[in-house]
Amino acid sequence: MSIENVNIVLEEEIRDLIIDKLNIDYISKEEVDFDAPIFSSFDGDKSGLGLDSVDVLEILAALRGKYGIEIKNNAFDIFKNIRSIADFVRIKQV
Repeated sequence: MSIENVNIVLEEEIRDLIIDKLNIDYISKEEVDFDAPIFSSFDGDKSGLGLDSVDVLEILAALRGKYGIEIKNNAFDIFKNIRSIADFVRIKQV
């Protein structure tokens, strides 16, 4: 498996984790853009998931449970999009 495919797999895992944990049913997994903002406050063109700050807690718990990583209060900039979350997980798993 190439590095590019491994990268896509992690993005897909995180996408699925978020959609499943938050019970998102208004968008299919295949429609999710890994580079679109996931929070509505940053999503001017409505291409992302439209999440809010309360959803961060659920995502944090899910990431901790699946990958065993902790995210410090000053690291919330990783939540720009799914790809930025995946990049953070990659760094923490090294």
